[in-house]
Amino acid sequence: MQQEAAISKDSGTDTTSRVLGGIAIAGCVISVVMDFIGVGISDRVGMIQNTISNLAASKAEGTPADELADIGIYAFVVSVLATTAGLLRWRIDRLDWKIGSWLLVVVAVCVVLIAGYEAYTTDEGPVIHYRLVYVLGVAFPLTVLLTAGQFWEISKGLGLSLYIGGVAWAVLGPLFFFVPTGYDGAYERMLAGGMLAWFITMGVMIWDDPDIVRQVSEDQRGHD
Repeated sequence: MQQEAAISKDSGTDTTSRVLGGIAIAGCVISVVMDFIGVGISDRVGMIQNTISNLAASKAEGTPADELADIGIYAFVVSVLATTAGLLRWRIDRLDWKIGSWLLVVVAVCVVLIAGYEAYTTDEGPVIHYRLVYVLGVAFPLTVLLTAGQFWEISKGLGLSLYIGGVAWAVLGPLFFFVPTGYDGAYERMLAGGMLAWFITMGVMIWDDPDIVRQVSEDQRGHD
């Protein structure tokens, strides 16, 4: 009874929150599992030396390992979209929150194009892989930093962790291009791990759907 009394009627806790949060978490888990299995059964790609996109399906090759990698990538895209919907449902009337949440759509589009366009086009087409990586490298840390302010209102510890994580990813991301080729895969997977950690955290928050309305000031609340 006390727990029910502590929850605002406007908190938005419902089945949709559980579904979106569950999808966000599951998509991340599936992407990790598919990467491990794909690398494990591939005879041409290693986890330390080769990047995730090296394993993904290509026009020339379509092995089971490649297909598993693609499944993992697209599962992550679904996770990103579920997270976007979950965060926007909180009706937070802050510009930084809205921009940060919608930037996740840019993240999803970049990942889809990297996985799909690059995999199934010939060398004669425009090379957009690195351009997409650059956009992704800007959009994701911006999302983390722009939404961290609202989480600071919920929990100072969580907000501080997200600020540190966003800055760390923004700094470490560009260093990927200076990593020795033999360690490309390991470094990229480290960055991906940090990204997945954020999405899993968001998935848990969306699943729990904390009493977001009660914990923020009146002028920060969104309106139906």
